[in-house]
Amino acid sequence: MKKDVQRASKTFDLIAEHFDKTRNRPWYEVVEFLEGLDGKLLDMGCGNGRHILEAVKKDLEVVGVDASIELLTICKQNVIDEFYTLSKVDLIRADVKNLPFFESSFDSALFIAAIHHLKEGRVRSLREAKRVMKDNGKILISSWARELDRWDLEDHEREVMVPWHREDGEVIERFYHLYTLEELEEDVRRSGLSIIDSFHSKGNNYVKAKKLPKS
Repeated sequence: MKKDVQRASKTFDLIAEHFDKTRNRPWYEVVEFLEGLDGKLLDMGCGNGRHILEAVKKDLEVVGVDASIELLTICKQNVIDEFYTLSKVDLIRADVKNLPFFESSFDSALFIAAIHHLKEGRVRSLREAKRVMKDNGKILISSWARELDRWDLEDHEREVMVPWHREDGEVIERFYHLYTLEELEEDVRRSGLSIIDSFHSKGNNYVKAKKLPKS
């Protein structure tokens, strides 16, 4: 795997257990997006599986992709604890910029709180999402908002390191590329996806998009 993936893998392997304890509720915006979907869902950067659990409850088949072995291990256990089976879930360690799937493999996708951890290849990751989705497939993408007051940055600055304080006192630095909503929309357009809606909610920017059939 490339350096970008190795960095993300190392970072989230180190915080996986604490992350799972503190990030175990599905986001309302994702739950709302999942309503009415059917078929096979791709969860890019699935983490501990909090949104996978919600998708399975809605009778979706799910493939979860993440760079972190530790998070995938926790995700697997969370699914088993909830459903006693992995029959509707596959978990794969992979690079979201080079997904190991054939074209048009999925009916829909999630890319939640993950694209902002990529130092490079963010548009490429969105193009990969487009490639592996079927025509008219929908995707929900989210990132931390550059517009938040917490960021003490110059106007042109977009990259920050944010500390994660583990329970044992160790501090792990996480990379973030901070998108404004307009910039996230622009990257989505550059990928070839068609924007359905975009909005800001609870410190995050969201874009809902779809893959249009070739004309």
